[in-house]
Amino acid sequence: MNITNKPRPPVPGSSVIPGSGSGHGNGGAGGAKNLRQRSRCHKRRLLHLATYNTRTLRTDDKIRELEDEIDKLNWSVVGLSEVRRQGEDTIILNSDNLFYHREGEHLSQGGVGFLVHRSLVNNVTEFGSVSARVAYLILRISKRYSLKVIQVYAPTSAHPDDEVEVMYEDVSRAMRNSKTHFTVVMGDFNARLGARDGDELKVGPFGIGQRNHRGHLLANFLEKEDFYMMNSFFKKKPQRRWTWISPNGSVKSEIDFVRSTSNVNITSMMSL
Repeated sequence: MNITNKPRPPVPGSSVIPGSGSGHGNGGAGGAKNLRQRSRCHKRRLLHLATYNTRTLRTDDKIRELEDEIDKLNWSVVGLSEVRRQGEDTIILNSDNLFYHREGEHLSQGGVGFLVHRSLVNNVTEFGSVSARVAYLILRISKRYSLKVIQVYAPTSAHPDDEVEVMYEDVSRAMRNSKTHFTVVMGDFNARLGARDGDELKVGPFGIGQRNHRGHLLANFLEKEDFYMMNSFFKKKPQRRWTWISPNGSVKSEIDFVRSTSNVNITSMMSL
């Protein structure tokens, strides 16, 4: 078992939260407050955000495998798609990293979550979920500023556009819950945004591929909510831009994105 019982963010209305990760959740982890946070600040450091479609974290072995892999990287918060665990829960792992998950629309399918590095656990002030496809956390980054990170798992092309529109409405709701100075939305959007179209300001010059219908929906959402698609502002070789590969390895696409309310490097604001 890779999970221990340790103090963790309590949920309003419940003084004790099981740390065993039983799969049944705590019946209301949305909006959980972290009473372990401290107000003091330390030296400035970079904040490394990442998003990853895990395909499954249903078992504790899968969580341990994920931790082993990302330990090779510099990371602060990893947003997770397709967690595929039952219930909604917040768990302190043996590594002292913090794992939050929200189950999907169907039993043990889909779902979103976060893995927070142990060095930042005391800076998490809130976890919440708007739906099975949209969850968020709030991270204190200085005495004055907080950052909200929203993780998204969008419906695939097998689902109707109505479900995609509902998902974007959920993202808007998550953005407006608990206002923060900075907001980052990231995840698996199952959309090909492609290159900048004409005089677009929210999409940078370094996208790849042809924009599809879901990409147009995403671009419209960027304009509506005044967000920048950060992937497209960083120059990388085309062969390094893909985020998804087909099972047979013949098709590669960029469908996972990170977008922000500002096109400046918010990592420079990190102060812990």
